[in-house]
Amino acid sequence: MPKKKKKKSRKQRQRERQIRQQRAQRAYRIQRERETQRKEKQWPKGKILAGFCLVAVILGAYGVWQYYIQLPPTIGDGTNGNPLPTGSAPDFSLKDIDGTQFSLNGHSGDVIAIHFLAVGCGGQIRSINDHQLKQLKSVCNDYCGNKPVTMVTVVVATCQDSDLARIRSDYGITWVYGNDYDDGKLDIVDAYAPYEINDGTILLVDKSFDVVEVYTESVAASTLSSKVNQLLGA
Repeated sequence: MPKKKKKKSRKQRQRERQIRQQRAQRAYRIQRERETQRKEKQWPKGKILAGFCLVAVILGAYGVWQYYIQLPPTIGDGTNGNPLPTGSAPDFSLKDIDGTQFSLNGHSGDVIAIHFLAVGCGGQIRSINDHQLKQLKSVCNDYCGNKPVTMVTVVVATCQDSDLARIRSDYGITWVYGNDYDDGKLDIVDAYAPYEINDGTILLVDKSFDVVEVYTESVAASTLSSKVNQLLGA
């Protein structure tokens, strides 16, 4: 005959029940701790989206700041409604970026082209000057060194990192090319402001030092060459 199972006392049953409850409570606590740790490692979707939006706003603001901080400075103030000056062009001196000193009055008897070029931080220039520099290069190829024609680009660069040497190299500038702001002042720009200059303006000065043409918009090399020929024959 099988052995009769001994009946547990009331105290034993209570003890076993307490142990089962303690085990269940411990298992529940461990599960909750694991869930909490898992949630701490995971960002809620709302927070992730907000984080992406914040990064996008910061990058956008930085891009706008970079764009505007690097823009070329303003040259002149456009049309002032007054008649353009007559008589001799204002004399000026300008140091080329290679250190050579240029003086306008030192080129008596030449037809002179004066170009105003604003350069931003990092070497940024406006599209009009991309055009004007290419046209001036074409004209210089035909006249510089062959005819009494002098060209000078008056740069306005207020940042130390304007990369003027790179611009000279990129556009093949072989004529006088210096920064009016080297001394912290815009002496040349101020002297020519009455001619309603702006960024990209090209002035032609005849052999008598009179300003005869002011091109404030994009101008073709053929137009410049035609006028230079006319002034050379005068």
